[in-house]
Amino acid sequence: MTRTTMPTALVVEDEVLLAIEIEALLDEAGFEPVGHALKSGDAIKLARELKPDFALVDVHLLDGPTGVDVARRLALELGILVVFMTGNARRVPTDFAGAYGLIEKPYTDSGLLAALRHIQARLSGERTGEPPPALELAPRYDPRRAKAGSQSRHAAE
Repeated sequence: MTRTTMPTALVVEDEVLLAIEIEALLDEAGFEPVGHALKSGDAIKLARELKPDFALVDVHLLDGPTGVDVARRLALELGILVVFMTGNARRVPTDFAGAYGLIEKPYTDSGLLAALRHIQARLSGERTGEPPPALELAPRYDPRRAKAGSQSRHAAE
């Protein structure tokens, strides 16, 4: 983890009020929200400056459906744990573009909090067990899929 004992989080979401709501839930779950971005370029710039431990990324941002590219760069180039948070789950590639998982909108506060607590445990090296129902893990992180040899449910859609 970075600057504090709390993991830091960046929100990449083009709806400002939703981003503010998510930041409040991140705080409640024990994260330190370090900012939010509305566009892909701003997200990459902020991530490079702030070096968050974690990022929640929407698929469709102000500059179009660029969230997948943002997630890929944050995860693969900057080593940030990324989770998609989107109402456009079909746009998430079957390999999740390097992201850890997916939370579908609309979400409930309790579902999001459970997912955030799972993510926080993962970041701190604790055993996470099964993910909560609101969090779909990427195939490479989901041992149930590896054992069954199944693909993401998005692959068939």
